[in-house]
Amino acid sequence: MPVRVEFTRGAAEDLRGYAQSGNIQLFLRKLIRLETVGKAAGQPMGHGLKGYYKIVVGDRDWRIVFTVDRDETVATVVVIGDRADAACHQEAQQRLAALGSQSAETVSLAAAMLNLPQLQRKQRH
Repeated sequence: MPVRVEFTRGAAEDLRGYAQSGNIQLFLRKLIRLETVGKAAGQPMGHGLKGYYKIVVGDRDWRIVFTVDRDETVATVVVIGDRADAACHQEAQQRLAALGSQSAETVSLAAAMLNLPQLQRKQRH
């Protein structure tokens, strides 16, 4: 079932960082799959991230950590990060702890893409 993909502010910044590294195509393919099939694009997580899902990117180099709403119509990306030493899992837990019971401020996949450095350069010409 198709879903709307949103990013927390931190995840949108993560995406910008990977755009600058030249790996953005790998991430966008996975995010489009998330948009197309919803939570089936990922694998359930455990421990402190129960109820969240992860998507493997690259040759198991990176992770996209996300959750879906109760109706499974919106997927919210919390972190995009390196897999090494479970860094992205720790970052996700820290970001969620910082939010507490507040709802995260989010931006859509389209809005996040418009803020990518490559797209900003093309728009200026």
